Amino acid sequence: MPFTTDEAEVVIIPVPWEVTVSYNAGTAEGPMAIATASYQVDLMDPKIKDAWKIGLAMDEANYEIASKNESMRRKAEAYIEQLEEGELPETNDDMMRTQKLLNSECANMNNLVKEQALGWLNQNKIVGLLGGDHSTPMGMIQALAEKKGEFAILQIDAHADLRDAFEGFQYSHASIMFNALKVKEVTKLVQ
Repeated sequence: MPFTTDEAEVVIIPVPWEVTVSYNAGTAEGPMAIATASYQVDLMDPKIKDAWKIGLAMDEANYEIASKNESMRRKAEAYIEQLEEGELPETNDDMMRTQKLLNSECANMNNLVKEQALGWLNQNKIVGLLGGDHSTPMGMIQALAEKKGEFAILQIDAHADLRDAFEGFQYSHASIMFNALKVKEVTKLVQ
């Protein structure tokens, strides 16, 4: 699309993060894969003439998020492997340190996404988010709550994602809606 983020009405924030996924890695590559595939989108809409002219642009991925993703993912994989072998963080100091580090880095990712989203919302942009794993929208949810007030969430997923700190990860991909419901401005969750 021939729009910069400053010119576009809609700005997409890419969040290449997959630290807490429990199945396979690869979701962090999702935002860029979608951007690459977007060149194949047909811009003709029979019901809305020149709809594409509202302007859509993808922001740059936050370097700090992208650079920490891989190393934190490796730590999470080792931690999950220890859980599968019967180890528990309550009796394993190394696992407890890893859990605390991962929770801290996930919270940092949320803060960075929140700052990025607020930057665009404060410019009266419509903001979307393309993530890696399901945990990535938390910062966006917090930004919307701060900027817009009350809102509802429509979640389309095979899972409810209502677990409390799944595998000990406070901001797990399986805990996103559990965490979203803690935000008082989220008045309804439809799944």
